[in-house]
Amino acid sequence: MEPSEIFTILFVALFLLVAIGVVLLVISRRFGMETGMPGGEVFYEDASGQAQEQFVSKRLLMSGKPDYLVKDKSGNLIPIEVKSGDAPRAGRPYESHLMQLAAYFFLLEDVLQRPVPYGLIRYRNRTLRVANTDELRSRLMEVIAQMRRLMARGGAQRNHNQEARCYRCSMAHACDERLGRHV
Repeated sequence: MEPSEIFTILFVALFLLVAIGVVLLVISRRFGMETGMPGGEVFYEDASGQAQEQFVSKRLLMSGKPDYLVKDKSGNLIPIEVKSGDAPRAGRPYESHLMQLAAYFFLLEDVLQRPVPYGLIRYRNRTLRVANTDELRSRLMEVIAQMRRLMARGGAQRNHNQEARCYRCSMAHACDERLGRHV
């Protein structure tokens, strides 16, 4: 094979690799737009449950690990919480999911010392954007105060009769009120 033939083959192979890369980039951006996920660099990931680092607020005495932190085009760190179910029909996140994201807003601002303008809750069928507002922060502080009052009185009581909820509960291992045999 002559050097010009080798050069042509290498040039065509390089061209094909670049073309495939561009196609994959376009597909990934289109997928991001369709899912409502922001473009940007993944700064932190715990969706797999493998992240070791927790964000800890000594001021509020709480800790947590968002599923993702993505650095958006403006340099903001955006917490993303991934849920396995469908989004509520009303288009507003479930209250517990909203409070979880609000807690991540607080934790990230406390630990990283930078504002968090918004976050995302990614449901199976839709992504909901949640603004980090003073009203949301006030609601979170009320929930935390209520939780602390309950803990001071000996803890909370189960407030449902749904075996499936007990089965998925992160506190099932320590709960003496859990429902069902499989829990």
